[in-house]
Amino acid sequence: MVITFVILIATIALLLSNRIPLEISGFLCLLALIVTGTLSYDEAAAGFSNGVVVTVGALFVLGGALVRTGVAQAAADLLEKWSSGDPIRLMQLVVLMSTALSTVMSSTGTVALLLPAVVSASGRTGHSPSKFLLPLAYGSLFGGMLTLIGGSANLVADETLRNAGREGFHFFSFTPIGAAILVIGVVYLHFWGYRALPERAKPVNPNAGPTVQDLLGQYGVFDNLFEVQLPTSRDLACATLEDLNLRTRYRIDVLAIRQAGTGTVTVPTPTSPLDNGTTLYVQGTEEDVKAFALEFGAGFQRQPAGEAPIEGRGLAELILVPRSKLAERSLAESQFFRHYGVRVLKVRRADQELVTLMDARLRTGDTLLVEGPLTRLKALANEQTDFVVVGLPRELSPHDGLTPKGKLSLLITALMIFAIIFKVFSPPVAALAAAVALILTRCISVEESYSAIGWSSLFLVATMLPLGTALTKTGGIDFLTQNLFHFLGEQSPPYLVLAGVYVLATILGQVMSNTAAAVLLAPLALEAATRMQVAPEPFLLVLAFGAQMSFLTPIASAGNTLVMAPGNYRFSDFLRLGLPLHMAATAVCLWLAPRLYPF
Repeated sequence: MVITFVILIATIALLLSNRIPLEISGFLCLLALIVTGTLSYDEAAAGFSNGVVVTVGALFVLGGALVRTGVAQAAADLLEKWSSGDPIRLMQLVVLMSTALSTVMSSTGTVALLLPAVVSASGRTGHSPSKFLLPLAYGSLFGGMLTLIGGSANLVADETLRNAGREGFHFFSFTPIGAAILVIGVVYLHFWGYRALPERAKPVNPNAGPTVQDLLGQYGVFDNLFEVQLPTSRDLACATLEDLNLRTRYRIDVLAIRQAGTGTVTVPTPTSPLDNGTTLYVQGTEEDVKAFALEFGAGFQRQPAGEAPIEGRGLAELILVPRSKLAERSLAESQFFRHYGVRVLKVRRADQELVTLMDARLRTGDTLLVEGPLTRLKALANEQTDFVVVGLPRELSPHDGLTPKGKLSLLITALMIFAIIFKVFSPPVAALAAAVALILTRCISVEESYSAIGWSSLFLVATMLPLGTALTKTGGIDFLTQNLFHFLGEQSPPYLVLAGVYVLATILGQVMSNTAAAVLLAPLALEAATRMQVAPEPFLLVLAFGAQMSFLTPIASAGNTLVMAPGNYRFSDFLRLGLPLHMAATAVCLWLAPRLYPF
């Protein structure tokens, strides 16, 4: 048992530190359980065949299909259409739309999808996006509380019941409490929350998106943009951009080249020829640009702040999503320009005013100002895995509407829900069947389905489930339960123990993955109910809700992290707005759970 607790504490420490990817922490935990002999290989590998893992993986594919067939984008378009410029109405629609989508999509995917639409729609009201982005994140949390498949914590609670020989939860078992919390959230945001939200982020022009001058001025990029005219007297006939090696030798990036004579502006490539009199549009410090100009006898001047630096090209803002493969890597390591065809001009970080990026490592939530051809910028809007585009000019935004494949995706989704509600199939079988149907009907390809799956989340669930098994097998759960009752009192009433389980879940849920919190505490909740000889359903119900009450911190959920930078929020904003909501939701949950499922 001691070894198991050491592994448990080490795993929690790794999850909280964020020093290594979450799934790697899970695999280290799994290896430790096998190497120490705590679990056999078969017991350790059982998590990968667990129904929760199958269901969550299949739902990722479903969410990917809804995005790729235009269903989710159609919902985003309706958000802009129905808001009609009324800020209060827009906020309510943002909450309800994100709630609806997150009942069948991951909360992170919902926030990433709707974020650009919310930023654009906020511009129509003339108000800051800061007024709407935190409600967007909260709405995605509300959706996870409404149905059995809405959140992975719900699925963990259901699977725990089924493994204990109980019937398990129904599709709408979570709905009464979830709907009550949703109503409280909408009313709270309407009458008090909207006024309490800050107005820090600048509203975006709703008709044309942010102008080049707006973005460059906002990020302070004009200070680092220069025009360098190569000399007419020096022989440069055979020189190419690669020959100059400007990035390595002078720490300068070439953004565009204006050819001498024709005046044509071209995209720089390593083989771009450099003739006498060619003008280079570069980004770098004045000292570096001056050193280059002096060596080559070139003239240079700062780019005028009132002009767009590059003709026929544009700018956009990208936000790194949680578990992006770009996180913790520098631009050089990720080969950003080679993969996406755009150059990073500046990076804004939530806890710093501006970050000048050369070899610094990117972080989740960083906002990147990028420059490149309009076609490249439009292609970026389809990227959802590593970042979301929020500063794209309106004419480049994708508005394809609902496609025939989208209608088919909706039909398959409805059939899956029908099968779960009427118990035609269990949730894992119904979700897996829906995912296979979406692939066979070409609503999503096999390759796209692989990209849609959040492998980090999936592996985390699969590797953490055996830890619960180890705690049960070695007597760790008995030990924790005894100490819980010792702290609360040996004759504690079920209501008090219920509240204790909820408090543990909500504390862990604020600082780590809600799925991991549910997996770690589900055996404890079950054992506590067994010891008191009462029904385990209310304990596992409040466990799932407690783990998902991620209103208080920007790291409590991936959606919260995603809106922090574009909303220019501070840590205190989450606590100030989320604490009253969290307290009200807690009261509703603890009052309703034992009435829906009596002890």
